[in-house]
Amino acid sequence: MLYCPVCKSREIFPVAGGYMGQVYLCKNCKYRGSFVLEVDDDTVETGEEKDTEK
Repeated sequence: MLYCPVCKSREIFPVAGGYMGQVYLCKNCKYRGSFVLEVDDDTVETGEEKDTEK
């Protein structure tokens, strides 16, 4: 999943690419740039720690 580095919105889409690399546009805050946050669904933390017994 891609997130906007400014407003943390998931409404971010690629608008250009090629030689200079991928450029993204955020529909929420209008951020335009090549830096975005990417998180795998499996690594998203829910804020709850898992109980582990030894």
